[in-house]
Amino acid sequence: MVCVSAHVAVAGLPFHDRAGVLQAFGFMPSALFGNSFQPALPFGLPGWLTLVTYAFVHGSNAHLIGNMVVLFVFGSAVEDRLGHRLFAVTYGAAAVVGALAEWLAGLQASQVIVGASGAISAVLGAYIVFFPRAKIGLLLPIFVSVAVRAWAVIGGWFLFDLVMLFVGEGNVAWRAHVAGFGVGVALALAFRLVHSRN
Repeated sequence: MVCVSAHVAVAGLPFHDRAGVLQAFGFMPSALFGNSFQPALPFGLPGWLTLVTYAFVHGSNAHLIGNMVVLFVFGSAVEDRLGHRLFAVTYGAAAVVGALAEWLAGLQASQVIVGASGAISAVLGAYIVFFPRAKIGLLLPIFVSVAVRAWAVIGGWFLFDLVMLFVGEGNVAWRAHVAGFGVGVALALAFRLVHSRN
């Protein structure tokens, strides 16, 4: 809901102002860990919060819709299992780890990243731990719907991301995807372990 609200608010701005908002809320390593200029966050919020705020703004309608569809399909079940607070912690932690993974792996210092992909990947990681045998409906290009186990759908997506780490081009934060997925898996396993002892 926050992502959609933020996108709607930003979409109504002139192009220059919209770019300024994305630059302010996006994650720019050279501003956080260096001396580059980045527009300040509103209300006097500290710059390190861009490690999280970048995950709530998106560069295009397609970028937003893709992430929100995945969140809609998988998010509710994970949130029901974890509870609202731990779900929010998982989302935020994956956003931070995803941003740092991009930076540590050589993200250009002046580049700004935006989008919830790393955090959404954590939802997928948690889902495959909690509901590996759940059936996911997929619509094939020939307009035929098939039900596939979650472990196959999410596992296939994760393998694709691993491949794209080495051959991927463009503006997709593949390292944030993989790192966020790892956060989701780790926290879900820890959650399950703690609750199995109670």
